[in-house]
Amino acid sequence: MALFETLDVNGTYHAVQNFFYDRYPVIKRRSGAWGDYSSPSFDGMPKAPVKGNSTEKAMIEHSIYASALYAVHYAIQGCSKESQAIIVGKYIKELSDDTIRCRLAVSGNGAFRRRLKKACCEFADCIDPACERFKVKRGKEGLIPKLRRYESEKVC
Repeated sequence: MALFETLDVNGTYHAVQNFFYDRYPVIKRRSGAWGDYSSPSFDGMPKAPVKGNSTEKAMIEHSIYASALYAVHYAIQGCSKESQAIIVGKYIKELSDDTIRCRLAVSGNGAFRRRLKKACCEFADCIDPACERFKVKRGKEGLIPKLRRYESEKVC
């Protein structure tokens, strides 16, 4: 048994890619719901509220998603400059691979794919401490899943 588990680069790459395509847009949308708040209304008549405090629930949801968004951006800042450019270009700004390759002066699709996989592995390493810092729940019930995959987890 090895001291450290062997990272599954392809599995990690696919997990990060799925996160940015599936969950990141939801986190981004829900963290920006600032217009959903409203002031309480009073009509002067004493009565029990019909529903719960929806403003408080909206603020809590915004806070949870904003923390997740901050964690993602903080994790990107922890990556190397080249990996930052790749992740921001591909997943945040949604630029084409050709555009990113030109900006990085990388020739060849194979060289770009290797750098993309490296960037995704760096992001997967950086997201764990970022989630701890911003108190973001992880795992199946959390907003940000575990992104690192290991060779020992592979199903044959």
